[in-house]
Amino acid sequence: MSKNNGSAVTREEAVALIELVEEVAITATEVPETVVLTVVKPEPVVVPRKLSLDERIQKVEDLSLLIDRYRILNESRRKLQTFQLGADGLSSSIQLRDAAGNEFRTSNSAVINTVIDEMKRTLDTKVREVEDLIDL
Repeated sequence: MSKNNGSAVTREEAVALIELVEEVAITATEVPETVVLTVVKPEPVVVPRKLSLDERIQKVEDLSLLIDRYRILNESRRKLQTFQLGADGLSSSIQLRDAAGNEFRTSNSAVINTVIDEMKRTLDTKVREVEDLIDL
């Protein structure tokens, strides 16, 4: 028996302690050298700022203007869809007038059909744009 700091250790205890240290050393060498730790931070919760009364009123007014624009575009689109060309190809005509009073008029059904098709495409695009802007 030997004394170490006032406590006695038996030979068996010393052998057991040495075996334990050797086992820990062997286990420690089996651990991979690089360990990757991933820290996951929770995303901060963003609380939307409460709008002032003036801001809310402005949003309502903007929405009202968009709704009016949407209705006008839809009405124009409906009227254009109901437009019928005459069977003879000459009874319908289209007229364009600029700010200076210059005028262009045609009764050519192919030209009229092309203009109507382009107007429909443009109105459809404008209606979709307004629909996208209306966000509740």
